[in-house]
Amino acid sequence: MPIARRKRPSASQSKAAIKSLKKPNTRIDFSLDDLDVENKKGDAGGDDVIESEDDFEDEESSKQESSENEKETADAKKIRMAREYLNKMEQIDEDSSDVPSSSDDEDDDASMNHDDLISKRLERHRLKQQGMYERIVASKVQQSVEGRWTTIDPDISNSDDAKSQSAAWADRGHIKLLRGHDLTTTCVALHSPSGSVGYSGSKDNSILMWDIEHEKRISTIIPRWNPNTCDYTRNSGEVLAMAASDDGRYLAVGGRDSTVKIFDVRQKQATARATVGISDGKEIRGIVTTFEGHKGPVTALAFRSQSLQLFSGSNDRCIRHYNLNEMAYVETLYGHQAAVTGISCHGIRHEMPYSVARDRTARAWKLAEETHMIYRGGSKISNADCISAIKDDYFLTGHEDGVLSLWIKDKKRPIVSIPSAHGFHSTLPRGIVSCASLGGSDFAATGSSDGFLRLWKVSTGERSSDRGLDSIGKIPLFGYINDLAIGPKGRFCIAAVGQEPRLGRWDRIPLSKNRFAIVQLRNDDDQQQMDASAEEKLQSDENNDD
Repeated sequence: MPIARRKRPSASQSKAAIKSLKKPNTRIDFSLDDLDVENKKGDAGGDDVIESEDDFEDEESSKQESSENEKETADAKKIRMAREYLNKMEQIDEDSSDVPSSSDDEDDDASMNHDDLISKRLERHRLKQQGMYERIVASKVQQSVEGRWTTIDPDISNSDDAKSQSAAWADRGHIKLLRGHDLTTTCVALHSPSGSVGYSGSKDNSILMWDIEHEKRISTIIPRWNPNTCDYTRNSGEVLAMAASDDGRYLAVGGRDSTVKIFDVRQKQATARATVGISDGKEIRGIVTTFEGHKGPVTALAFRSQSLQLFSGSNDRCIRHYNLNEMAYVETLYGHQAAVTGISCHGIRHEMPYSVARDRTARAWKLAEETHMIYRGGSKISNADCISAIKDDYFLTGHEDGVLSLWIKDKKRPIVSIPSAHGFHSTLPRGIVSCASLGGSDFAATGSSDGFLRLWKVSTGERSSDRGLDSIGKIPLFGYINDLAIGPKGRFCIAAVGQEPRLGRWDRIPLSKNRFAIVQLRNDDDQQQMDASAEEKLQSDENNDD
């Protein structure tokens, strides 16, 4: 008997069947006869349930809605992200202390509609990220400082006694001198975006944390040297340089022990990653790591703006590069022929730190190209003690012979030089000990031992005739101004004031005090103070006439 074999479907029939299975949202049309038959089957005890046409329509609509949502999410992703970014920008701009901007911008923003305001804020933010936005601050500071001088007794303001003038400014509340260090204050650092927290270091080995707004000390990061508990000499623990990261988390500290210590200042308790040090019988919490490698005292530290790249300079003539994202050493930069005295890195557009040393040169380090440029001021200019990058292409240097120089990256000679910027001591000009600038603005300040903090307007135009350095005033601050840091919008600055210079003891001002200084440069109450002082002066004149 022949065996009946099932006919095998052809290849075309198989493909058609597979395609039919793959068709989405396949509609099934049921006739009344079929429904009756299936209902009878269900009555007979079958488990099959047949859905109605409305149920299939609901399923189809839900699938269509889900597909539309997926398409909408993909198409509107950029718009959604843009809206979130704009909302974030509005929240940031509401807090004026977080993002520096000039008061001129605030006045312009108040007169704009919403769309123009958002557009201008985005444009401003883009220029800041590219390092091309320039804030006009110097004129506002000049006006404020001139108004503050009017509140001082004319007999004091017209005299040449810097000590009495400094005391008068402190009595008026324009300067706050905070105690905390026993020996000379050598360096300061500031959390730049907010300006709410400051730090200071001293020759007594102590590192202090300050609340700028309330003008008081927050905590002691490292206590002062104690001969009964410390197994090292006081000189070996001197703090000579410090720098704070823009995110407000890390504080880098360098000193005579040839190390760079990294502190997590937001850390209140020791973690597995952090180490705990012992000093003066107390635990020092927050030390993340300690970088070794320098063969001499660390005299300069600087963070690159808006990043965690750190640079350190030392008496061993080397500059070391670190990455705090990985807490790792990156490379060593060689080139200087003498001790490095200063480092600064604006570095928003270019990864290029600037440095000065006692070899009478300034250098710009092209890290990507592994080369550097050398700047020489000529045979008449002495060593530079400080440097400050005001923009990616411009930087200031202060020299031992009192010369203040403005440089541009593309020229090997200074474009502007001001001799004897801080006057003379007998017949010799006073050396510039410190300089600082508000990044991306036209404002800078310098310090020396003449008893005054001097303020400057820095013009960086495209043409050579539009570039220059102009003095816009001075503020009495008696003692060696060893370090400076300018707050957001140029509203204030902090200074390390002491009896001795930062790197030695070859000079001494015995009548000065070792203090952490907060100097008010301008604020919202300036106009009110000027009006009040003008009324007081008018009343005194009337009384004298009577």
